[in-house]
Amino acid sequence: MSNRENQILQILKRDPFIQQQEIADILGISRSCVAGHIMNLSKKGYIKGKGYILASDVYAVTIGAANIDITSYAFDKLVYNDSNPGKIISTPGGVGRNIAQNIAALKNESYLISVVGNDQQGKILSEKTKLSGVNTKYLHKLDDEKTSICNSFIDENGKCIISINDMSILDKLTPSLLSQSKKLIQSASVLIIDCNLSHESLEWIFLNSNNVPIFVDTVSTFKASNIRHWLPYIHTLKPNRSEAEMLSGIKIETLEDAVLAASWFHQQGVQRIILSMDAEGVYYSELDNKSGYSRALTNNVVNANGAGDVMMAGLAHCWLAGMDLEDSVHFSQQCSAFTLSSENIDIFPNKFNLR
Repeated sequence: MSNRENQILQILKRDPFIQQQEIADILGISRSCVAGHIMNLSKKGYIKGKGYILASDVYAVTIGAANIDITSYAFDKLVYNDSNPGKIISTPGGVGRNIAQNIAALKNESYLISVVGNDQQGKILSEKTKLSGVNTKYLHKLDDEKTSICNSFIDENGKCIISINDMSILDKLTPSLLSQSKKLIQSASVLIIDCNLSHESLEWIFLNSNNVPIFVDTVSTFKASNIRHWLPYIHTLKPNRSEAEMLSGIKIETLEDAVLAASWFHQQGVQRIILSMDAEGVYYSELDNKSGYSRALTNNVVNANGAGDVMMAGLAHCWLAGMDLEDSVHFSQQCSAFTLSSENIDIFPNKFNLR
């Protein structure tokens, strides 16, 4: 490989979908020279397919919500209809964005596809997400739109008692906008989506993912209904008890009920189900393969917000690392437990054995 070819290869590793003219401008050479070098790299096996997808590429793409989280923590037992002492913090948030950030924190190549407003909150959100290690090339900034905001209230036990979100901008993540990242999506090692997306966007994703394994975060009981008709397209589904009950119609009160619900999901075509049983732990099952139950890890709960997002990031990381389902669940529970004991929604990979 020549020195110039190596320079171009390193640029493509940072951004596989960069235009040839952009590469030419960076290196101070003509676009035709860049095209020639790319042709040579393809012949030598360093690049495969269209869109400059590198032969060694392993990366995750997350599509979902990105917003500013405003979180209010009560110091003592809440007194309703009165002023309560506590503290208020503002952090980057959104289910999809949280997942993408934590996939990056676990030392994986991580892309986020979402929308923010071209306002001050959007600029802050975009910059902080990029600084966390996420590739934000497809985090679209929209003029005349307001960046999504979620306002949550946490009681003295670390439980979220209510959240109010203003997320109308996510309806602007249309199939037309998603099609701009079609090559990126179709060449991903894993695709993670959250159920905040519109019906039209979900339909486009499921019909255009090119057999990439799709992991779905159900978000809430209400929003989980958005994927009711797309279960055959889902590789890994991570619902909690109420979300699984709503989708399956099976009341889940015991471990035996969880087994029945998992079987129902497999019959619909879901390959893997990771069912959160709240404080009791997690029931997991893989179609025609392993199933089991893992008890919840004990810890001091400070904030339950984001713990599910981190668990999904852990599952995606383990998929990229080639780990089996049982080990993936145990690792992801560790990630989630660490987050439960922190005010932050990100994790620190040095706390865990990544393999």
